[in-house]
Amino acid sequence: MTISKRALCAALLAATTSYAGLSAVPAHAQAASNNFDLPAQDLATTLRAIARQAGREILFADADVRGRQSAAIRGNYTAEQAVRLAIGDRLLVAEEAGALVVRVRPQQEQGELAQAEITVTGTRIRGTTGPSPVTVITRRRLEEQGVPDLASLSRIIPQNFTGGQNPGVVGGGDQGGQNNINNSTTLNLRGLGPDATLTLINGHRLPYDALNQGVDISTIPLAALDRIEIIADGASALYGSDAVGGVANILLRRDFDGLQTSARIGGSTEGGNAQQEVDATGGAHWSSGGFMAALDYSKATPIYAGDRSYTRALDRSQMLSTWSRQVSGVLAGHQALLPGITFELDAQLADRRSRKANAFFVTSSVDANGMINSPVVRSYAVTPSVHFALGSAWEATLEATDGESRTEIRSRRILNSIVTPGRLIYDNRLTNFEGSAEGPLARLPGGDARLAIGGGYRRFSLDINTSTTVAGVTRVTRDATENRESVFGYGELSLPLVGAANRMPLIDALRLSAAVRYERYEGIDEVATPKLGLVYSPARDITFKYSWGRSFKIPTLNQVNQVREGVLFSASLFSPQPTPPLPAGATVLLLAGGNPDLGAERATASTLTVEFKPRFLDGLRVEASWFDIDYRDRIASPVSSVLSALANPLVADFVLRAPTPTQVEALVAGLPLGLSNQSGQTYDPSQVAAIVDSSLRNTAREHARGVDVALDYLAALGDGSTLQLAASASYLDADRRIVATQPAEERAGLIFTPPHFRAHGSASWSTPEVQLSASLSYAGGTLDKRFLTLDRIGSFTTIDLSGAFRPLRGLELRLTVQNLLDEAPDPIRTSDPAAIPFDSTNQSPIGRFLSFSVTRQW
Repeated sequence: MTISKRALCAALLAATTSYAGLSAVPAHAQAASNNFDLPAQDLATTLRAIARQAGREILFADADVRGRQSAAIRGNYTAEQAVRLAIGDRLLVAEEAGALVVRVRPQQEQGELAQAEITVTGTRIRGTTGPSPVTVITRRRLEEQGVPDLASLSRIIPQNFTGGQNPGVVGGGDQGGQNNINNSTTLNLRGLGPDATLTLINGHRLPYDALNQGVDISTIPLAALDRIEIIADGASALYGSDAVGGVANILLRRDFDGLQTSARIGGSTEGGNAQQEVDATGGAHWSSGGFMAALDYSKATPIYAGDRSYTRALDRSQMLSTWSRQVSGVLAGHQALLPGITFELDAQLADRRSRKANAFFVTSSVDANGMINSPVVRSYAVTPSVHFALGSAWEATLEATDGESRTEIRSRRILNSIVTPGRLIYDNRLTNFEGSAEGPLARLPGGDARLAIGGGYRRFSLDINTSTTVAGVTRVTRDATENRESVFGYGELSLPLVGAANRMPLIDALRLSAAVRYERYEGIDEVATPKLGLVYSPARDITFKYSWGRSFKIPTLNQVNQVREGVLFSASLFSPQPTPPLPAGATVLLLAGGNPDLGAERATASTLTVEFKPRFLDGLRVEASWFDIDYRDRIASPVSSVLSALANPLVADFVLRAPTPTQVEALVAGLPLGLSNQSGQTYDPSQVAAIVDSSLRNTAREHARGVDVALDYLAALGDGSTLQLAASASYLDADRRIVATQPAEERAGLIFTPPHFRAHGSASWSTPEVQLSASLSYAGGTLDKRFLTLDRIGSFTTIDLSGAFRPLRGLELRLTVQNLLDEAPDPIRTSDPAAIPFDSTNQSPIGRFLSFSVTRQW
């Protein structure tokens, strides 16, 4: 802390402060341990009891602790340890400033210590939680498990599928059509796609990454993170487009006093993946504001096929992981400008360079026959905001965001040592303006009815430029810019019918909520999405939650902007032939690519949750949720097997038999790149016997349902240490229909799709000097139905250990072993000898990984 105890006391007293303790305490008493035996009770009562027994000053604002319960404290602890156990890890923070100061976490402050109400992801109402289950993962928990960065976070969230755009996806699109374009890390909740998961930073949007409208989370230094909140439930009524599979809200630290530096080295014991990372975090906090700045540099070497026994049939130059180097920085701060007016700023900047190489054959190296891609990703985002205290407990916010994520890929396609250079640019930009207000409407028997309203304007764009160079001549193959604008408005109402003041037998609490959001996309679509919620507690130990809502996703800019292509084939290639068969010499016109008439994808989601916090076992929380997502009008190419389309009744709606020459000529005239004639004969519109239209359309339907369970337990042990247990698991069943007339295809439990079952568990034991943790991650097995015979792919289980030793104040030494038992991917069958022989969307080639880090607080 950079302000004096006297200044703190004055500020706290001005904000209706409670004071507990003695006015003069010897230094040795402040550090001494006491044998506490305090029950779970009102937090203010516990804090006063700790102050009396330990002889310490403990300062807190009444509003900050009102209505909060403390955990039971039993054992030998210093006053600071006891206070931290009492307040928990999420909402409040205890800081040393001569006295112990308990207050709302800094990112929730608005320049005054009396601010106590917060907004949790899943609702825009302050001081409450929404009807959807929220998973909270703190920076401290990640550090204790030895998780080095947010890129690694995606593999320990059971509801997340690591396919799609992620560095771990190996190969050039041979993993079920999935490909790592630029080494970014995007979340993919429920396996519905990175573009169906909305990722926020401190509640606001970021520019999209590359082509698929995901958001790269790997550019946020772990040291800058406070916590990440995840709701795996539809939330477009609150946040708009893309919130179909769920929302991930990355919350940054708002304040940091002093300077912290860290260095980490590590590598895989089987070779490759040598990592280096250094970071620095600094900042200050004062009575009216504060800031935090973090800078991170990281580097990793690749894993080659020759480094692993199960890929040695490939050429050793084939990369299983990429070479990468990244520099990223984050700034977050707040400052009270006037009484009731606070300015906040979030900013981030990143530069990442990577390299990946895929060999075309097993008998020659990448440099002779292969593809080498070298992406460079530069991104930034700046969000200033102003918060107003309007009176009558109402607050308003005005914010603006400007950001860009630019990917430039230099490629080298090599055949027989002849190099064909290429260049791809994907430039995403975002401009967003939003205003919102929240406050009480009326007093109900269970508390204040509260309303949140807001609206704004968003503009985002994608600039695509691709080119190849042949014989010294560069040809632009695609040059297009797509812009999109939207205006939106939303409202959310919370109605507490039963609360602390009027609780009754079998109804300890009852709250209803409703939200709606309207968005209009000029020239594309307009969508209104509602959400209804119920939170019911028959007793203090147990809570039931139910949510129902609709969500949507606007077509990606790449989908709308794709060039429509036309290819002419000989009718003799199509099998089976229709009845009657096409005449000799006939041709078939295939249409594919973009479609300017695409509309929004829409979903309906329901979630039922039960949460159990037994009073007989302090610190335990058990939660189970059932979910169901019906995702309609998904954009897809409706004809998956073109050569069998003429005789397939399931795609008859997309085949035009016996078109007139006028119809054919009109379609060919509208093709931007002209007609590609692959028929082996002269183009004659009168010889076109059929047109197969596989252009993108809103035809697909996906259905995902399953169960999530979670357990958390925090115990204060009698020897002054703490034990924290956590476990979570998710069961997913999903299917998909490309068109309504087709039978459903499984979308879970198959190769290159999410497994039916994923789980993660951890145990951590801590003292002031030592911290030890163990964690387990499990991804269930899948089936491979791509060939005539069925093949089962085994599960993938890893065990991680991490330990920290703090020999001096402010110094931490940490050793981490990931994948202790050196679990290897299960081999899969491939039709191409040069294809990657394992499912990298679910299993990793990293193997056992050792790392050592040193962290110093100055």
